[in-house]
Amino acid sequence: MTGIIGGSSLTTAQRILSTHSTAIARSLERLATGQRINRASDDPAGLITSENLRAALSVLEAEARSLLRGDHVAAVAEGALSVTSELLIEANGLAVAAANSAGMSPEERQAIQGQIDSILSTVDFIAGTTSFGGESLLDGTTTITAGGSSVDLPDSNAGGLGATVVDGTSYTLADLRSGGSLNLANGDVSIAQQVIRNAITDVATARAAIGSFQKHAVGSSLANVQTGMQNLAAANSLIRDTDFAQEIASLNRSLVLQQASLRAISIMLPARSSILELLA
Repeated sequence: MTGIIGGSSLTTAQRILSTHSTAIARSLERLATGQRINRASDDPAGLITSENLRAALSVLEAEARSLLRGDHVAAVAEGALSVTSELLIEANGLAVAAANSAGMSPEERQAIQGQIDSILSTVDFIAGTTSFGGESLLDGTTTITAGGSSVDLPDSNAGGLGATVVDGTSYTLADLRSGGSLNLANGDVSIAQQVIRNAITDVATARAAIGSFQKHAVGSSLANVQTGMQNLAAANSLIRDTDFAQEIASLNRSLVLQQASLRAISIMLPARSSILELLA
């Protein structure tokens, strides 16, 4: 009897109680943080793997942000060019009207020219003010790079669109302004129409190039990066995150064993005290 409830047994019970108390504290920590690995001692090998996965995930996240930024820049440029395209289509209609001059008074032709001047001023305004992060986009000097591909943005002001060579002379949209050789009041309306059509083609071609860049260079790369991010995050979660069902079960088991240990100690202490009194 004395051997069973002696100092060795009591020490063993206290050690077991301490073990279960530590397990309870660990389970509560894991449930509170949502992480199975909260310090290196929890799983040294798992920590190394998890940190490597987190580093790789950080790289992919940075790449995704870069791709999204490139997509946003391209979207701003393409949106501005779509407005320019609408303006040029309107200008083309005015040029067709000016070409059919039968019964048209000089005042009417001048009014058409006034509309052309307004359109060209707006085209220049769009080209001069379209920017992203303080960088001008439509002045012919900008290249967007993302996903290993790039696209050159056009010079979309009146002087950079509709380049047309006739009999060795070069013309652009700027020549349609009042006083220009292609003005619709008294200039060469036929060449003016050709310049406008070429300008429409220039803008459409630029928009198509930007759209292709967004769809293939950015879109495909972003989908690939996001898939990689999802897989890495899942792998890291499997290693590092708490399995709540398992941890709750472990917590309940430790609580039961802790109570059993406390009960055993509560029985041993009075018994040991009585034996010591008898031996005194």
